[in-house]
Amino acid sequence: MRLSPGRMRLLKLVHIILSSAWLASAMILVFFFTAVVPEAPRADLHGILIALKTIDDWVIIPAANGILITGIVYGIATHWGWFRHGWITAKWGITLYGILFGTFLLGPRLNRLPELAASVPLDAPLPAEFTANLAFLQAWGSVQLATLLAAYLLSVYKWKRKGSSPPAHRAERDPS
Repeated sequence: MRLSPGRMRLLKLVHIILSSAWLASAMILVFFFTAVVPEAPRADLHGILIALKTIDDWVIIPAANGILITGIVYGIATHWGWFRHGWITAKWGITLYGILFGTFLLGPRLNRLPELAASVPLDAPLPAEFTANLAFLQAWGSVQLATLLAAYLLSVYKWKRKGSSPPAHRAERDPS
């Protein structure tokens, strides 16, 4: 399956928009976990956490899955393939790591925070599980953000294996 130049541009546009949405949302979550949530008044905490969970559910998850789908289309529909260049392989690793790590380690902790914040009276201390989950999200959310930034860097500063041929035509030149 080959895509026309117009469809390749559309695929690239969608891929870039989805990547930007995931990256920007990750930046927002890390900022809020590190700077806003620890200082937020208890009366506002539950609402802030619901907003962060909504960003995860309605922006990050669809964007990450969309990146995976557009990456698969790039692999199938272009000569770039799946592993032709090291930077493409690295981006596959980052994408799969980001989706799996987010799904199984970050997401469940984020989903639990609003429940934990609402489970105790405003004048009572937050449960230890809340503090532990927040600390995990601060540290490992930052690592997740760094890997997403690395994917962007790979898209700009590509490296190629020796002996790889140039693209067949202009529309397939850049699968970032």
